[in-house]
Amino acid sequence: MSLDAVTIGHILIVFARLLEMFSFGVVLAFVFKGVALRFVFLTAGITVGAILVSIFGYLGGFLSSITSFFVDIFAFSVVLFIAFYAFMDKREGRIKPPPPPQRGIRCPVCGGFVKPEDNYAVARDDKDLLYFDTIEHLHSFLENFQEYKRLRKLNFKKVEDVYFKGESGWKKVDELKEEANETT
Repeated sequence: MSLDAVTIGHILIVFARLLEMFSFGVVLAFVFKGVALRFVFLTAGITVGAILVSIFGYLGGFLSSITSFFVDIFAFSVVLFIAFYAFMDKREGRIKPPPPPQRGIRCPVCGGFVKPEDNYAVARDDKDLLYFDTIEHLHSFLENFQEYKRLRKLNFKKVEDVYFKGESGWKKVDELKEEANETT
């Protein structure tokens, strides 16, 4: 059984549409994983552009089915590259230390100003940061989280990670609690 050029063209068009669906799946994954909007719009634009060029090029007779398929393969390859870069960028954002506190940032526990030269601590919930003027205030905040959240009307769901000035990176709150239990 040999396949003629028309049948092969139809098979390639079906595979091209599958690649486009996977590209839109990457866009949805970006949205649900909280990837930066620039990557969401860039990926969506490349996907839509490839669909328009591929379909209208083929239907208008400007592109053969094979060329149309290669347009979609190229676009899908670019989308995969962007996905890799976007998730690496998000990972780097989770690893690198927070910026020093800006002028005017107040400690949610005592209301005092947090200065870059202080021995400050930082709590993180996804991308939101809370700066504390002392490590003791961070511990107090963690112990009475719901009370401070209600009192200060904070939009924090939970504290995921903490950072102490001068340390190399973020610590998970669970690790911090284990260290506290080991010392007692």
